[in-house]
Amino acid sequence: MAVSFKTDILPLFTPTDIQHMTGMGVQLSDYTWMSNPAGGTVVTCGPFSDHGNAQAVYAALSGKCQPQMPLGGPYWTPAQLQLFQQWMTDGYQP
Repeated sequence: MAVSFKTDILPLFTPTDIQHMTGMGVQLSDYTWMSNPAGGTVVTCGPFSDHGNAQAVYAALSGKCQPQMPLGGPYWTPAQLQLFQQWMTDGYQP
């Protein structure tokens, strides 16, 4: 079964993560923003050829872009990162 944003990914973000990042223009709780094929409004990381918003969030979560999310930790586990990666691989399912 494909990984879904609503069921699998959104619950990984805490209300504090969502609130903090919203103030920075990053809409962690907004499926449309996260899965936008042409997305790329997060300019601190990238560029990415497609789905730039989700790709940039993943890069920040994994530490490939700095600062690593969530700011100050605790950082995501390898299993959580793999789930996010699988959501992208599965085609950004709602």
